[in-house]
Amino acid sequence: MNILSRIHNKAKPLLLFLVVMVAILGSSVLEKNMMRDLKVSVSSLYQDRLMPATGLFQLNDLMYTKQQLMRGYLADSGGVRLPGTQAQLARHNQEVVALVAGYQATYMVADEGRVFQDFKAHLRHYNALEAQLLATPAASPAAQTRALEQEFNRIHSDLRSLNLIQQRVGQELSQSSVVTEGNATTLSNLKIALLIIFTLVIQHALLTSRHPLVPKSMQNFNLN
Repeated sequence: MNILSRIHNKAKPLLLFLVVMVAILGSSVLEKNMMRDLKVSVSSLYQDRLMPATGLFQLNDLMYTKQQLMRGYLADSGGVRLPGTQAQLARHNQEVVALVAGYQATYMVADEGRVFQDFKAHLRHYNALEAQLLATPAASPAAQTRALEQEFNRIHSDLRSLNLIQQRVGQELSQSSVVTEGNATTLSNLKIALLIIFTLVIQHALLTSRHPLVPKSMQNFNLN
């Protein structure tokens, strides 16, 4: 019975040690996952929000430039500016295609994807109307000119909506990063607290044990 009691007394610190180690390992895994999520959020904030937002501003500027070129061309009834206008529009169209492809490669939320599809449809229609007007320099039907302006307004509205979505999702990612960082800090503090508690409990168990690990004969041993 004395042996069983001794084993029981020595098993309690060991059991506590195992519980604390499991808790520390679990919190370490959670902390690692949180830090990975934080890294993904920061990366997404830059790659999928900040960079595309810059592209939206560039797209908007290019569309305004294209609009001004077409207005200047349509105001020139003689069509003298046609060759230069076509060359400039072709260059701007290539830039637009590159920006659209870059934006399409990023991650989009559901409503962002829908607006982006609308934008691409309006852009295709705008480019088709633009090409038709350039193909008939002698006569520019008023209906086509109005349709071009209407399509430009739709494109401008789409870009504005995409920019608002970018701002909203960016704020959500930023808030999520702050929460994740706070949770990771809490887990780190919890691990430190568990280690301190474990150390104190083990120390208490060793000091108050009726069957100390060091025999009394060894405790009274004097090197002199």
